[in-house]
Amino acid sequence: MPPRRERQWPWIVAGYAVFFALLAAATSLLYDSVAPEYRPFVIRLAVVIVVGILIVHLWKYFRGDPRWDGTSSFEEALQPRPMIPKLDPGFVRLRQELANARQSRSYFDRISWPQLLALAHAHGQREAPRVPERNWLGRGPSYRTIEGLLDQITALNADKR
Repeated sequence: MPPRRERQWPWIVAGYAVFFALLAAATSLLYDSVAPEYRPFVIRLAVVIVVGILIVHLWKYFRGDPRWDGTSSFEEALQPRPMIPKLDPGFVRLRQELANARQSRSYFDRISWPQLLALAHAHGQREAPRVPERNWLGRGPSYRTIEGLLDQITALNADKR
């Protein structure tokens, strides 16, 4: 859908200016090359072309152009509604926990870090993964750091298999 009409008027004016300049050049060339008795006809033809184009543009503007008009309620009813994805509640909870661990260092230290340690012990690691460095803003570790910790935990388990 093109932008609203208010944003298109500079391009419309520029297009008409270029078209009228080309039409004036062609008209003057034709005016100079025809016999004197046909010169009024050349001028009338140029005026008819200009007026015709302006009438067509005004007619489209007041009639309504389907590219600019919104869809009707009938057309909207024909379009299928997009499916709203249903996420697993466990995934939504994990995503929220990661976002909270990223935003708050205390949340990471109290909630996420013990879970990561339990996951490491469940995968058979004897030593705990290294603790990520503290951020001076009080935020938790970045998503890359958390991903690195998870890779470190799961890589040792994959090496044993």
